[in-house]
Amino acid sequence: MAEDMALTHLDRAWKSTCKIVLGDEIGDLLEYRDYLKRYTDPMEVRKSSLSGVDVTISSGRFSEDARFLSNSEAAEYDRKLAAMPLDINSIKDLDSLVEAVSERVAYAGNIVLGNSSGVLRSHRVVNTHYALECQDIYDGKYVAYASSMRCPEYFFGGGLGGNAQFCIKSQENYKMVRCMETMHINVASDCYYSTSLENCSDCIFSFNQRSKHFLIGNLPLPKDKYLGLKGKLLAEIRDTLERDKSLVSIAEIVAGASGVVGARRTSAGGVGDSHG
Repeated sequence: MAEDMALTHLDRAWKSTCKIVLGDEIGDLLEYRDYLKRYTDPMEVRKSSLSGVDVTISSGRFSEDARFLSNSEAAEYDRKLAAMPLDINSIKDLDSLVEAVSERVAYAGNIVLGNSSGVLRSHRVVNTHYALECQDIYDGKYVAYASSMRCPEYFFGGGLGGNAQFCIKSQENYKMVRCMETMHINVASDCYYSTSLENCSDCIFSFNQRSKHFLIGNLPLPKDKYLGLKGKLLAEIRDTLERDKSLVSIAEIVAGASGVVGARRTSAGGVGDSHG
């Protein structure tokens, strides 16, 4: 019941974010899990050696034989170890001591600390309310599929930054609001498919800009012309996401990816309906 309630809150936050960033809703949050998790820090789920419950941990750092427990089970595990003290034979030499200690070591996952609530399948989350499949999140609210963020709110997909609100699929950003598919952005608002911007707003497919506004493809436009083209581009982005549940990422564009799903260049620099 608690998990269902948390998912309901997160889904509402996702839909509100889509209305703000994309102009309208595009469906339920869980439908976009694979798209939003792309490029976030890897995580995995193991079973607790104490209770068998699922334990979310960082991925790729542990052997298959390692033991795990949920952070909430730490006190119980300590009591269990205290009832089985080492004997003299276990510490008679280095090999015996290493073997004895190795048999007692367990890694803790599901670490949720501070004033937190509604946190699901996440690890190392502090002072955060409503988070799903997140890692290293501090002082957040309504966050899903994100990693290494401070003070994110209504943030879905991406990470490595801080002070971001109402964002979708953004990486390595600081102090931004209402952005989607951005990288290396500092102090920005209402930007889409852009990288290396500072103190910018209302930029789409723009790169390496400072203190600029109303750009599409680095081309400055009158505000009314920009807003007209923005509405058309966002409608095409919504259509592609609703159809495919995925979209070409800014990372793929920067890397020069070709043959991307549901994308083609148009005279306005937009996203179209055909396959590349």
